[in-house]
Amino acid sequence: MLYVSCFMLLKKILTKASKEGWAVGHFNVSNLELLKAVVEAAKESQSPVMIGTSEGEREWLGVKNMVALIKVYRQDWPHIFLNADHTKNINVAFDAIEAGYDSVHFDGSSLSISENIRQTREVVERARNKNINMSVEGELGYLKGESQLSNQKIKINPADYTDPEAAAEFAERTGVNRLAIAIGNIHGINLDEPRLDFDRLRKIREAVSENVALVLHAGSGIPDADIKRAIESGISNIHISTELRVLFKQGLEQSLKSNPGEYALYKLEKEVVRSVQDLIRQKLRLFGSVGRV
Repeated sequence: MLYVSCFMLLKKILTKASKEGWAVGHFNVSNLELLKAVVEAAKESQSPVMIGTSEGEREWLGVKNMVALIKVYRQDWPHIFLNADHTKNINVAFDAIEAGYDSVHFDGSSLSISENIRQTREVVERARNKNINMSVEGELGYLKGESQLSNQKIKINPADYTDPEAAAEFAERTGVNRLAIAIGNIHGINLDEPRLDFDRLRKIREAVSENVALVLHAGSGIPDADIKRAIESGISNIHISTELRVLFKQGLEQSLKSNPGEYALYKLEKEVVRSVQDLIRQKLRLFGSVGRV
C-alpha cells in the first residue's frame, strides 16, 4: 500500500507546488553519504524531495539497491521519491521502471522531435503498465555542460532552447507528468552562467497543460534571484547536483588533510555530511518547500 500511495503523493505534491508557487527540490546522489544528507535535511525541513540517480550513478549504486534504501528511509520520512534521472537509453529506463523507481526521466533531447516523442511515449506506456500512478518526465530542448566544476565559458545557441508550441505538442502526445526545458540553463558550475529566458519560460507555461510540471535542470550555479523568478514564472521542480558534488569533494579533502591519522571513514565524513545537509536546507528554503507536507 505504501508503494502506491507514495506515487500518488508525488503527483499531488507537484500539482500543489505548481498551484502555490513553490518548487520540489531534486538532488542527485552517488553514495550513501549524500543520500543520508538529503533525507535528513528534508526531514528536518518537513519538505518533500526527489532523489535522483543518473545512468552512471545507477550503474554504480545498483537500481535494486537504491529502491531498497529508499523504502527503508521512508520509514523515517515518507515524502522522498526516487527518480531515474537523465536516462538516455530506453532499455535502461525500462530497467528502472521494473526495479520499482517512483519516477523515470527519459532524456530524448538529442533525438529528432518525432523520435523523442515516440520513445518517450513508449516509456510512459511501460511505466503506466507497471503502475498507473508512476511519474514520467520527458525533455525537450538541448542542455549543454556536465555536472562538474568548470573554468570555461559555455556558449549557448538559442536554437537549442525549448520552443513553446513544440513543448505543448510534446507534452500532449507523450502523456508525460513533467517536462524538462532548456531556457539558458547549463549543467555544471561554469565560468559564467547565461541569463535565463524568462519570457520563453512564461510562454512555455502558458502553452503546456497545467497538469504537466515544468522542470529546471542544472540549478547549480544559478543565482538565487533567478531561481526565485523561475519559480514565479512556472517552474515547480529544480535539480541540484554539481553543488553537492563540489562541496562533498572539497569537504572530504579538507577532512583528510586535517586528520591524517584517522582511518575510521565515518568519522572523516561526519562533518562533510553536515555541510552538505546545510546546503540542502538552504536550497529547500530557497525553493519555498519547507513545511509543505
